[in-house]
Amino acid sequence: MAAIGALLCLGTLAGCSASSTSDDSGREPATVRKSVVDVVERSAAAVGGNWKVYSGPSIEGCGDGVEDKARYVYIMERSGSTGDEPADDVKAMAEFWDGEGIATTAYKSGGADPLLGMRGKGGPIMTIAFNAYPERYSITAVSACADGNVSDLLEDE
Repeated sequence: MAAIGALLCLGTLAGCSASSTSDDSGREPATVRKSVVDVVERSAAAVGGNWKVYSGPSIEGCGDGVEDKARYVYIMERSGSTGDEPADDVKAMAEFWDGEGIATTAYKSGGADPLLGMRGKGGPIMTIAFNAYPERYSITAVSACADGNVSDLLEDE
């Protein structure tokens, strides 16, 4: 279930494409890797609780046909809320991301008891998502694209 949620979240976050990499030259892989880890970990601290790394930072290509660009994906999760209302945690995350220069958009699923979250773009990362689901909170972020071939970068890790 958690893996499916993470994959669905990544589908909404995948924003690096061949057309979006033209302004990405000169970025070092280590720099964007550090940025995505840093913003996710500080985001987790902003809402508190006991967060654990779910995945990453994993490296992937920046789009079809883009051989010389790579990005990192980093996911942390937390079991349930810590007693605070998810709406309060979403508000805290929005305030934190606004301070980081990340443009935010609130998310709410349909139904009588909607699930809440926040999506963001810009600042130190390409995209980020926070799901404040009562059973499991998650933060998923995708770094900006960096110079480098994925295969070569994987060998270096």
